[in-house]
Amino acid sequence: MAGAATYQCPNCSGVLSYDVETGLLTCGFCDSTFAEGELEKAIPIGSAAAIARPTEHVKTVDEFLKHAPWTEASAHSIGYSCPACGANVVADQSAVTASCPFCGNNMVVSGIATQSNIPHWVLPFSVTREDAEVAMRRHFEHKWYLSRSFNASLEHMQGVYVPYHLYDIRVSGHADYIASYVKSRGDAGTEVKYLALSRAGTALFERIPVDGSSKMPDAHMDAIAPFSLHEMRDFSTSYIAGYLTEVPDESAEACFARAESRAKQSFEDDLRKDVFMTQRVNTMNEIVERETNAHLEGVSSCVLPVWLAHCTWNGENMLFAVNGETGKCVGDLPVDSMRRMVTIAVTMLMAFIIGFGASYLSALGKHNDAIGGNVIFGIITCAIVTFIVDAYLRSQMRTAEEATTASMSYSSEGLVVTERWDNGEYLRKKSQAREKLDQHKAGLL
Repeated sequence: MAGAATYQCPNCSGVLSYDVETGLLTCGFCDSTFAEGELEKAIPIGSAAAIARPTEHVKTVDEFLKHAPWTEASAHSIGYSCPACGANVVADQSAVTASCPFCGNNMVVSGIATQSNIPHWVLPFSVTREDAEVAMRRHFEHKWYLSRSFNASLEHMQGVYVPYHLYDIRVSGHADYIASYVKSRGDAGTEVKYLALSRAGTALFERIPVDGSSKMPDAHMDAIAPFSLHEMRDFSTSYIAGYLTEVPDESAEACFARAESRAKQSFEDDLRKDVFMTQRVNTMNEIVERETNAHLEGVSSCVLPVWLAHCTWNGENMLFAVNGETGKCVGDLPVDSMRRMVTIAVTMLMAFIIGFGASYLSALGKHNDAIGGNVIFGIITCAIVTFIVDAYLRSQMRTAEEATTASMSYSSEGLVVTERWDNGEYLRKKSQAREKLDQHKAGLL
């Protein structure tokens, strides 16, 4: 049985917790307050720790997500002895903080929070539990596909400091394009002209955040961004008193691919956008060649504040995450099948009546074939409108999505374009534009 330690009030020996509103360690018994760092000197980072609200039943992340009882220890769990009441506590091996299910005592467990895995920075909670619950309730509002009888029972909500790896990545590369411009010629119709283009550039991305916990759903952790990473502070166990905290169980090397992919995607998207900003083109017809390289310039670690809430409705388990700094809430809601069926039926009927009615009036006095054609037009319009409405209403119910870009992590200089080239004239044939591009690449122009 491993040991653990807690922050105790030097005045009354009560447990201390970090107060979001004051930013101080507060005693729940005698109301004494202590600034960050005042008590840490007595308890080394590698062996002691944080404490909190005895009225709350706080589980480990592993058990929270699996909804397992305390008596069921997994292969990745380890037992600790509560320093307050002596009870045996089961916690996940990656958890820095654990909680006693009997006395509510929170603690930083020894042997897990070490000098080698302690994060560099921490962004303290600024959203209280009450505010997080309000954000969740607001998340449930104005969702047409959500059943009117939906009444989420917040069985459990807790604050968690989620471990993140922060990557500084420099990206460079080039791309060759063929784009087209549609020119109107009045009564003669339109004419399509082609242009060959080449772009090259560099970009620096700073502190791309990727969560390092295998237990946390990546879609939830990505979707609650952004966090004010410039507001982070040097890590101190004072901030995690009263909250569950984890060290990463996924290495920075293992998570790098996600950060690299997002950086490359942002770079390629913005290099392509430069074409539309600097040239008069309507459509990107072809990416002839593209090469993008990423170089890792640095990696650090931090823990970011997240409120996790588990809710059950109609036997379905749902997980919601609330940004502990901004209050942004994400999570997938259940779609009421009956409301969806009725909505689709009504939308189809209205779209068909409007589409067919408009086309029928325009066909009056014409051949019957024209009216028949307008029926087909009405059906097509009905299908398109129904698809758009249904897709929009479903998107309101699914807000947890993995990040695909790193645009929020651009350095202050943003994208630096080092080469802009185009063939200098709009050409009638796509093949001509491609020939100009080949000549440029061969250095003949």
